[in-house]
Amino acid sequence: MLFKSKNDQESMDRAKKMYGAGINRGLAGFVSQGQKKKKRSVIEAIDEITLTTTEQIPENDYRIIGVVFGTATGEEKTSAHEQAIKALRDKAKQVGADVVVAMRFESTSSTVTAYGTAVKIVK
Repeated sequence: MLFKSKNDQESMDRAKKMYGAGINRGLAGFVSQGQKKKKRSVIEAIDEITLTTTEQIPENDYRIIGVVFGTATGEEKTSAHEQAIKALRDKAKQVGADVVVAMRFESTSSTVTAYGTAVKIVK
């Protein structure tokens, strides 16, 4: 084991030898000052509304616009899913969203609904 405890001087000295003099002790352990990640937008250029089933977008600041829905009917569920996604993206564009998070499907015998939370990336 490399580190025994947070306050172990021997571990601190070992880390300085491995990573150099400028170390920072964070929750993830020792990180070289030169290797710190800067917060940057994961979603930089958006041509089409991004859909994700996750509830958050890491390393991005955003504001919630609201819930959006896209519904399609049809015999063949595969094409109905695609139609519902297209309708969802269209609705998200109408409300000014960049991304739809927490996207889900709901289906009955005759309809498929895609829904999620529309958000706007704050730059």
